[in-house]
Amino acid sequence: MKSLTEILRMFEGPGPGDAGAILEKLPGKDCGICGFSTCREFAGMVLEKPEAMGRCIFLGKPEGSPVVEEHERENIPWKDILGREYDFILDRFPNEPGPRETILPFNPANVEKLQIKKGYVLYGRPAWAGCPVTHCGVVMEPPDYFNGLIEWCVVGPLEARERGIHIGHYNPIAYEGLALCANKDLQFGRRYYFLPRYCMLQARHSGVLNMLVKTSEGTRARLEGIMLG
Repeated sequence: MKSLTEILRMFEGPGPGDAGAILEKLPGKDCGICGFSTCREFAGMVLEKPEAMGRCIFLGKPEGSPVVEEHERENIPWKDILGREYDFILDRFPNEPGPRETILPFNPANVEKLQIKKGYVLYGRPAWAGCPVTHCGVVMEPPDYFNGLIEWCVVGPLEARERGIHIGHYNPIAYEGLALCANKDLQFGRRYYFLPRYCMLQARHSGVLNMLVKTSEGTRARLEGIMLG
């Protein structure tokens, strides 16, 4: 196994078959699920052992394309990490890191006080929903300073170490994304169990479906009244 210094040198002149080319295929989430703290370190290991590429749980379809293939539908277990059944997977919009989430910090005034802007990286914990995991997200739209609402997409936790702003506890207000793969017919106004794509806890959530629109990208869905489990 190469040292970290040797691995980093591989990225100075990326070309076909080197670690730089491998890194381009990885999602860049730095989630650590593969066993390495960053995608860059993981790419160095894949260079020596190409078969290890399968350890990245986010690979399987091209970045930017939310399409779910038929074989993927067949392989979905429809149970979360605790064996509880869910009704559908809430996927991301094309070219976004994950489903969108609207959140409200416990102290909404801090959104204006900190002058949060689109593109900022924030981290905090969705304590209202009972989730034990600290989340890190990138702000996708200009925040609502009047109400304190933020619309973000959850990203890898290492983003917070480099440039994150702590917002403390928050309440998840809504999730929005594409319902590409469902285990039952979805109806407006009903509460469903769903699994957000790329959820690090791999735990089902529940919410009331208050928007269901067919688009060229797939069925766009929005859920409110979010609870975990």
